[in-house]
Amino acid sequence: MKMLTIIRPDHPGLLAEITAVLEQAHIDILDFSAQAIGGTAVISFYVEPYRSAFRLLSDAGYRVVSHEHLLVRLDKHAGALAELSRRLAHAQVDVRGMHIVNRDDSACIVALETADPATAREVLSDLLLPG
Repeated sequence: MKMLTIIRPDHPGLLAEITAVLEQAHIDILDFSAQAIGGTAVISFYVEPYRSAFRLLSDAGYRVVSHEHLLVRLDKHAGALAELSRRLAHAQVDVRGMHIVNRDDSACIVALETADPATAREVLSDLLLPG
């Protein structure tokens, strides 16, 4: 699953400006996160269709960075995240980011960004969801 990230100087209305570009093209925002760090905004989106969103935002003057997230299903039990982390560490795969995108009583779905998605895909093949 590909994620788009925009890093810009923060100002009131920035999120509204970016989402208006996507709205005008009927691009669906499936998930997003936004945070301000000092005077800088970091806004990340999962969107459909991805390529169109990348092109539109770039053409609108935003510096857009694309990165791949793997979707992993973890059974819900104490130590599940530690097990996942150990598998990646053993394969020398550096984790750049991770967040839970869904959960229920028995499992959760984690979006995982690594420095080496190909190796992570091999190491975690039994846990991967299509994305």
